[in-house]
Amino acid sequence: MTQCFKGGHDFPIEDEYGAYCEEHGVELIRRTPHPVPLPHPLMPRPAAADEAPPRAT
Repeated sequence: MTQCFKGGHDFPIEDEYGAYCEEHGVELIRRTPHPVPLPHPLMPRPAAADEAPPRAT
């Protein structure tokens, strides 16, 4: 459990999103890791390792 920084006790209300202490009015919100950004649809994609490079004609 996470401790309330004002009271030095465990937060009475806590879940995966954050915690709240009614006695001291302290709220803790957990941040999730940033998702991996998707490539822009107009940017060239890297060639797959198993794909043969295009042949020049």
